[in-house]
Amino acid sequence: MEIAELLIKGHYAIDLNLLPNQKRVTLENGKIAYHDLFLLTGKTKGLLFTAIDNLLNEKYPVDLPEIYSLPIVHMDWEQSKQLVQEIKQV
Repeated sequence: MEIAELLIKGHYAIDLNLLPNQKRVTLENGKIAYHDLFLLTGKTKGLLFTAIDNLLNEKYPVDLPEIYSLPIVHMDWEQSKQLVQEIKQV
């Protein structure tokens, strides 16, 4: 929740979703391994990715959470307006 608060308060993202009790499945030394994780998703501007990545690298230099971008291909016009109004200017 700390990262979600950091992103919301800094106007880096809106509508964050924190999904606890998620599992990551990996193959380690030929065996299936399960890892517990939290999944945090939210809406932001693609141009803010580097700023968010830098912010998290500063805050978590040793234990950086996995971060990646998934594009929003379509979005309701009203939600799009909210995104433009509430997110940092790039």
